[in-house]
Amino acid sequence: MENEQLDNVDSTVEYLSSDVPAVHESTSCIHVLELFHEDKTLYAIPVVNDKHRPVGIIVRQDYTDHFSKQYVKELTGKKPITTMMDASPIVVDCNTGIEDIARIILDAGIEHMVSGFIIIKDEQYLGMANGYDLLKEMTRRKQKHLFGLAHFDQLTGLPNRTLLLDRLKQAISASNRASRVISLLFIDLDGFKPVNDVYGHAIGDHLLKEVAERLRACIREGDTAARLGGDEFVIILLESELDTAIMVANRILGTLKTTYEFGKKNISSISASIGIAEYPGHADKLDTLLSAADHAMYVAKKNGKDRFAVFTRPSD
Repeated sequence: MENEQLDNVDSTVEYLSSDVPAVHESTSCIHVLELFHEDKTLYAIPVVNDKHRPVGIIVRQDYTDHFSKQYVKELTGKKPITTMMDASPIVVDCNTGIEDIARIILDAGIEHMVSGFIIIKDEQYLGMANGYDLLKEMTRRKQKHLFGLAHFDQLTGLPNRTLLLDRLKQAISASNRASRVISLLFIDLDGFKPVNDVYGHAIGDHLLKEVAERLRACIREGDTAARLGGDEFVIILLESELDTAIMVANRILGTLKTTYEFGKKNISSISASIGIAEYPGHADKLDTLLSAADHAMYVAKKNGKDRFAVFTRPSD
């Protein structure tokens, strides 16, 4: 899909869950110490009861420091881990949101950045995560959000001009290596301004979103549909000969003039003018390719709208 915004898959703590083996509450203190010695990556170990529900946590640093003292192993080594565990760990359901657990950690205290928190599903132990995992994920999400703001149209979710130019540059490079043709479709909606004037900008925005969805449905997964702004859109068709581009243009013309239904409002006055240009046949540079497709679009609009035009040089 073109829209690479944040999705719901990684919005809960289940995404952060690590499969840290839990120990039963009857496990001896010395056995838990051995687990820490065997696996240096363990920052904490959860403790569960017979129903596999968490009842406590053992934090590596505090625990190993305690057993470094003289005679501690002899005095407490055989005792059950319940005598040494923290009986009040942070326990959250797997559906807890990332932002929610961040607030919980901040409210609970900085020490939980290291000890982490226990994640449950249906009240049973699922896994663990620590504060550093949380910070890393929040940083990743923030970067992804900023990338989305910089590279995607916030109304339609399509790539904006910045990302379009980047993808077109990459497509041209790939075309040069493989000697494959690229087709560029420059699309301008016909009859969009009256929609804003008559129905208001809210309906106009809904219509643009619907146009974006229809454009996505007309192209292959590897192709790109982008919004330049206003009611202008551009499509990059990879490895596409002119015949294929014309077929896609006709498909777009048909789908865009199909009636738009918004509640009780039916809008059937929308169509499109499309300009088609090929790389490298019509232009051998990025900016000239865009200009060629743009020029062809104006030819289509001048010739009556609701049609496409293929770029031709003035001398042709």
